[in-house]
Amino acid sequence: MNKTIGSLQEKITRLVSENTEMDGEVRNAQENLRLSANQNQKIMMELNDYKQRIDQNNQENTTLKTKIQKLISENTSLSGEVTNAQEALRLSSATQAKLQRELKEMQDHISSNNQ
Repeated sequence: MNKTIGSLQEKITRLVSENTEMDGEVRNAQENLRLSANQNQKIMMELNDYKQRIDQNNQENTTLKTKIQKLISENTSLSGEVTNAQEALRLSSATQAKLQRELKEMQDHISSNNQ
């Protein structure tokens, strides 16, 4: 019976030792899990920060695209105005040359009549 009691006491001691070791392992696992949860939370915060930055960049891009389209429209309009002004200047030059020829003809006619 003493052997049985001794054997049982050894088993109990071994099981207590195993439980103690497992307790340490569980504590380590819990600590690792806590650290992992903190890391996950940090990563999620970083991801949300990047998402906000992307949204801001998208809004800025949209605003800039609108401004660019407006400037392109203004440039197109100004290009048309420049073309019209160039045409008017060409016509004005042609008219001026014609009037100068007519003036010269009149001056020549007057000169010939005065002689």
